Parts: sequence; C-alpha cells; structure tokens
Amino acid sequence: MNHQEEQRFSEKYKQAYLDGIEKLIADRQKEAAVKRAEYAAEIFTDQERYRASFKEMLGWPLVGYTPNGLPKVSAEKLSEEEGCSLYRMSFEILDGLTLTGLFFKSKSPQKQPLVLLQHGGAGTPELISGIHGSTHNYNHMLERVLKHGVHIFAPQLLLWAEDYGAPYDRKSIDARLKRVGSSITAIEVFGIMRILDYFEQQDYVKNFGMVGLSYGGFYTLCTTAADLRIRAAISCSWFNGRDAQPWSDWTWQNSAEKFDDAEIACLCYPRPLYLAMGDQDELFDAKVSEQSFARIKELCKSAGTDWVQYETFAGKHEFLHTDAPIEQLIQFLHQ
Repeated sequence: MNHQEEQRFSEKYKQAYLDGIEKLIADRQKEAAVKRAEYAAEIFTDQERYRASFKEMLGWPLVGYTPNGLPKVSAEKLSEEEGCSLYRMSFEILDGLTLTGLFFKSKSPQKQPLVLLQHGGAGTPELISGIHGSTHNYNHMLERVLKHGVHIFAPQLLLWAEDYGAPYDRKSIDARLKRVGSSITAIEVFGIMRILDYFEQQDYVKNFGMVGLSYGGFYTLCTTAADLRIRAAISCSWFNGRDAQPWSDWTWQNSAEKFDDAEIACLCYPRPLYLAMGDQDELFDAKVSEQSFARIKELCKSAGTDWVQYETFAGKHEFLHTDAPIEQLIQFLHQ
C-alpha cells in the first residue's frame, strides 16, 4: 500500500459517524415521545387494552400461553422466628423452570396480607432478610415490612452477585429470549404472577402488595401494572426515564413509542403506588424521576393523582428511610 498515515488520522471521520448516530437517536427519541403522548391518551379509560399491549411488548409467556392449573410447589422449613415461620419454597413456573424464594409465614391465626419483597441487582432474598448479616442498601427493608405481621414472599430473580456461584450473563440470556419472542422481564413477571396463583388459593392469605428496591422497584412497577391482584405497591430507586437509562433488559422494540416509566406507572391506577428516589442516587438522576412524575400528573388530568405519590428523599441508591409508606401500604391491604 503506497498510502501511509497515522492511526488517529481517520479519528475525525469516526467521530462524525458517532455524532451522526447520536443525533439520529436524539431525533428519534423526540419523535417517539410525541407518538407516546398520542398513544397514551386513553390509558385511563381503556386500561385493559393498554395492559394487553404492555404484556405483548414484554412477550411470551405473558401472551400466547395459558398455564394449566397451579404451579408445582415444594417447601423446606428453615426455622421458627419471632412472629413467623421461615420456609424456602420453589415454584415450577413453566415446564422445567423453577423459581425459588423465601417465605415468611405469619403466625397470626387471622388471614393476613402477603407482600412480595423484591431484591435488586446483585441481591438475594437472604441478603434483604439479613440472613447473611448486613442488609446493605436495603436498610432492613424486609424486617420493616415483616414487623407488621404480614406474610412475605421474597423471590430470587436472575440478579444474584457472582460470589453466590451459578455464573450467568443476564444480558445474553435476555437477548436470546427476545430472539424467541420473550424477554427476561416477561419470564420473571410471569413467574411472580404464578406465585400469586398459588398463594391466592391459600386460606391464610388476604390481598397482595409488592415492595422493591432498584431492579426490585422495576419488577414491582411492571408486575403491578400487569397483575391487578397486587393492590398496593412501593417502587424505590428505579422510577426514572428509559432514554436516560437505556439498559438492554429494560428496552423493547418500539417501547419509546408506547411505554416509558410514567405510562407503566399509570397502569397501576387506581391502586395506591408510592414512588421514591434518593437525591444522591449514584445510578439514577432524581431530576429525571421528578420529570417523569410530572408526566404522570399530566396524564392524570382527568383521573386525578390521589392514587400515586412521589418522594425525593435524602439518600443514595437505597431503600427509603421512613416507614410511613410501608404503614400506608399495610393499612390499605388490611381493608
């Protein structure tokens, strides 16, 4: 080759290409926001149509599959605790696919609400319950709910840290699921719904709620949007905007034209929903969360906002410090 040049000589052309892609994305995001506003215009008057669309976006088995009967269940009693009995339970949510978690069964002779407690990234039910010692940024979330005498089930989703063993690549698994018409979100939301199928038939349970941190806040919002049996929810340290947080497992084809966090939250209406974000969150910008909540209020002009609350609390990427939202949730579930 006669022509020779320094390696970085072509950098300006690469930068121009990169800048062009970024501009293309920004322009398409603006167009999608306009389409999403038009799409969501009837979200409060025709909720079941939007709920079906949301499930279709996430994929199989939320659509195209009908479970046959209750899931197969196994339970191992681990201990007797003050006010509850602790079990490790496993549910066959699909043929050959078993989802496991910890069940804290209240010793109350009366029917009690069951609250789903969902861990976040690198988390486990054992971590949020303090079985390994410190609860880290969960701030004793499970203990603070459990003290109200409710039942708690804490599922183990595909989010555990490497030091727990069983290595995996969540993004790769999600990509492979999307190639076959599903997604990791669809599988895990469906799995939680199958767990509700089981507990709905138990004579010691009345009403369901859900509480989650980070990824757990994501699953709380999505599952509450998809399943009307969850009567109240707290989603902490996740509610934001997907253009600001374009993680692949939180992204679906054309989702920007249909559902952002605000629209998903609106599918929880009229059930009580509490959204919270730390003002010093290291992962998500609370200002974006506040903008998304403003979007909820805009969508709610006809429906009102009595059902939804948002708080920017003094804190980092962690579970909120006040117990008031927990107490509100439990009180509502007892009604």
